[in-house]
Amino acid sequence: MISKTIIKIAGKENLFDLNICAEEFIELIDNFKSKFLKKQFFILMAYYNSVLAGILVAEDKSKKVDSLEKIVPTMSLKLLFVNPNYRDMGLGKKLVNCFIMLLLKKDFASISIELPKNYREGIHFFLQNDFLSYKFRQREKVGNKVILRCNLWNDYGIRDCQLIQLDSQTLY
Repeated sequence: MISKTIIKIAGKENLFDLNICAEEFIELIDNFKSKFLKKQFFILMAYYNSVLAGILVAEDKSKKVDSLEKIVPTMSLKLLFVNPNYRDMGLGKKLVNCFIMLLLKKDFASISIELPKNYREGIHFFLQNDFLSYKFRQREKVGNKVILRCNLWNDYGIRDCQLIQLDSQTLY
């Protein structure tokens, strides 16, 4: 039998499946159910041989502009969960790679993630892996959290550049 992994974007109809897969972790996300139903989360689901084996939950933070740094479109990764029976099969990396591909298409500049500083396995996973040639780096420590960031823009978001020639007479 050939193993097959399929990654899908979650819809409202998947709430039950998400709860079965990772209920104890989803409960840690503030107002998960109401935000999910209002489509405030971006969720990817990884199926391994038709079984929901992993999920990725993220929230668009670029709409909350309270400093110059936050003007750039940023996605906050809230949860990456792979069922223990399906770990070490590359599902977590596949979820993050797919997530990055989708964010690049939507012109997001970066991904941030806050992890408890004592969650060494999760920190190690993000810092030691390359995701489509992108790397997470530790940005700072705040209280008992470690903040990691992955920059997707290397061109400051510039997609097209046209030079404009001005006649010196036009300026006066």
